Amino acid sequence: MRKETAFSGLEAAIVLIAFVVVAAVFSYVMLGAGFFATQKSQEVTYSGMKQATSNLILDGMIYGSYSKGGSGLAQLYFYVKVPEGGETQDLKYVTYLWTKENKAVTTLTSITPTNQQLNPGARVKVTITAPTGYKPIAGQKFVLEIKPKTGASTIVTRTLSDGYNGGVII
Repeated sequence: MRKETAFSGLEAAIVLIAFVVVAAVFSYVMLGAGFFATQKSQEVTYSGMKQATSNLILDGMIYGSYSKGGSGLAQLYFYVKVPEGGETQDLKYVTYLWTKENKAVTTLTSITPTNQQLNPGARVKVTITAPTGYKPIAGQKFVLEIKPKTGASTIVTRTLSDGYNGGVII
């Protein structure tokens, strides 16, 4: 009689247990990767929502005062606010960039208020003094960019009407 080696029940049980252990480890790794990907996508979504709702928006008209000597727009006055559901903005971290036709962009430093928290729904009056050499005259265009620390910039482009001598800037 020939001696044949057979696959015993104990060996089969060991192989089965090995398959189950490998499958369990594989599924654990796959679940972990899925949870990690879900968490990262959730973080990206929340970050995007924070960026989208943290901008400063204009609330109303823009007003200006014109220099008496006719040297150009002296000051701008306007209201900004954070939309409902947005993030509180610290105005000391807001940057204001300014330019007029055929001039390089400059950062404005003469702005009020400079040190205030702006909560969602609240509004604040901003006063900007146009820098020397950057004061647009009647008929010229100017661009103001309001850049909060977080959130999107608000870009305001206006052209002073011919004969402008102060008041609402359309």
